[in-house]
Amino acid sequence: MKREISVLLAALVLFLAVQVSAASAQPSEISLDLNRQTPYPVRPGETVSLELTMLNEGSTSKGITLEIIPKAPFTLLPGVEAKKTFSRIGALSSVTETYKLKVDGTAVSAAYDIEFRYYITGSTTSITRTFPVTVEGTPKIVIDEIITDPAVIEPGNEVELTLKLRNAGTGRASHMEMNIEAEADSETGESLIVPVLSGGNFYIDSMNPGEEATAVFRLDIDNNAEYKSYVSTLTINYEDETGSEGTIEKSIGIPVRGIPVIEILSAKVDNSDFKVDIENIGTGSAKALKIEFVQDGEVKDSSVVSELKPTRQKTLRFSGFRYGNAYVNISYLDESNALFSKETLVTVKASYSSEESGSTDMSGAVGVLLILVLAESYYIWRLRKRLKKR
Repeated sequence: MKREISVLLAALVLFLAVQVSAASAQPSEISLDLNRQTPYPVRPGETVSLELTMLNEGSTSKGITLEIIPKAPFTLLPGVEAKKTFSRIGALSSVTETYKLKVDGTAVSAAYDIEFRYYITGSTTSITRTFPVTVEGTPKIVIDEIITDPAVIEPGNEVELTLKLRNAGTGRASHMEMNIEAEADSETGESLIVPVLSGGNFYIDSMNPGEEATAVFRLDIDNNAEYKSYVSTLTINYEDETGSEGTIEKSIGIPVRGIPVIEILSAKVDNSDFKVDIENIGTGSAKALKIEFVQDGEVKDSSVVSELKPTRQKTLRFSGFRYGNAYVNISYLDESNALFSKETLVTVKASYSSEESGSTDMSGAVGVLLILVLAESYYIWRLRKRLKKR
């Protein structure tokens, strides 16, 4: 009898154990929610904390494992375990767990899904949940290329300046208002590069990360602009994805390169010299000028001028010439040391200036007077000879 009672008690204990096991909460009775994301939104390169809550809506649960499955642009911080096991979650009770992740510095603005799964420890059945994590980047506008028309900018030119822009940042820029302004002249305080009407402004509606756009400006280069790169400031006012205003400034060098053009104004004999007047009719300074006077393939004389600025003239004198044709060879450098040269045919002939004309007229008068004196003397001599014959 006692044996039978013992068997019945053992069966009862086994039955109760099975019932208790069956009464344990299943994964379907456990909910998982994302309480908060800190910070919100998170910036690329920052660390984000995700606080989650597991709520047991069934009976007491034992051995529940929660696992995060991070993927780009997120990685777990060193030391943070992907799997967390809870030995017991009471009925209608909850537990809270926090994961810390690093956001990749190149992540662009978006809501990225992060996957979680949870299951009874040792079971092959699991439930998967995904939660969005908001990443907000920062726009970064870069200039990839600058194109000018004309390609060589000279004083007095009207220039079309084209900028090839790219958003190399991680966030979108919207309502982009752009303005370009050149540096002021150190002496006058005024800019030598000014916009043509509204040509100093440009508008772009928006640029997403990686997107390209083109901005075009029209500028006028003052006639007094010198050979150098004028620093201009491009200012970009924009709104980010939260509506906050931002400003980006870029420095742009606008190279002004005048071109020297040396022309011969006059070439003539002046007393014992052959005088040549030259002028720089170009827009840039000419340097290291070498002027050669050539006849019969031989350099008869030469002259050197260190610099001749635009609109400036220079008088050169050469000796050792003879009448006839000759060549004046001129070579010079521009501000960038590019070499220019030209050969000009000139005619060497007698030239009468006002002084020369005066002296020539006097010589002619003396000659005529001498002839008259000789003629009169001859006439008197003939007259006297006739009288003697009578």
